[in-house]
Amino acid sequence: MSKVQDFIDSGILDEYCLGLLLPEEIQEVERMAGLHPAVQQAINKRFQQFKVPEDQSISPDDGLKNRILAQLGESPVFDLNRLPLINTYSDSDQWQRTIASILPTRDFRNLYVHPLREKDGIIQFILWVKIEVQPEDHHDERESFLILEGECECRIGGETVRLSAGDYVDIPLDVEHTVRVLSPEPVKAIVQRVKLTM
Repeated sequence: MSKVQDFIDSGILDEYCLGLLLPEEIQEVERMAGLHPAVQQAINKRFQQFKVPEDQSISPDDGLKNRILAQLGESPVFDLNRLPLINTYSDSDQWQRTIASILPTRDFRNLYVHPLREKDGIIQFILWVKIEVQPEDHHDERESFLILEGECECRIGGETVRLSAGDYVDIPLDVEHTVRVLSPEPVKAIVQRVKLTM
């Protein structure tokens, strides 16, 4: 492959068209476009690709989206095919950006579940709750959840905790727990269940 083609394929032209480059990088792209008609043609083609009709929206691929977020000082989104486990240090804003395009596909009375991952003994899903989660306990899997939206009260055994966006809870084994929504909008959470190996 030629150096010109490597330059075209590097991704720098996408960033140029989106206005993400530093001044010296802009000069280099424009210098290359002046020297090599193939670079100018690639720029023109990308501008056409980024031109979106008013009634349509466009989503950048995760690599470009993450570079844009990094420029804005925000943490990148997760790859939906390789989600990390949630824990007490999880960034609820990062999770919220990662799943922003996932919405319930139908109206629901109380609960709506959207699966994210079920592999190697790990289950992760988005849960929307309008009213409550009935009492449950788990004997062979650890459950935890990260609240993304809304406010709720969670009763874990004999203890009651109030939770809102950004809060994380780890449910002990064999302890009954319930959730009651306090906010006018549904609670949206990442729920994780990790199967214990015997």
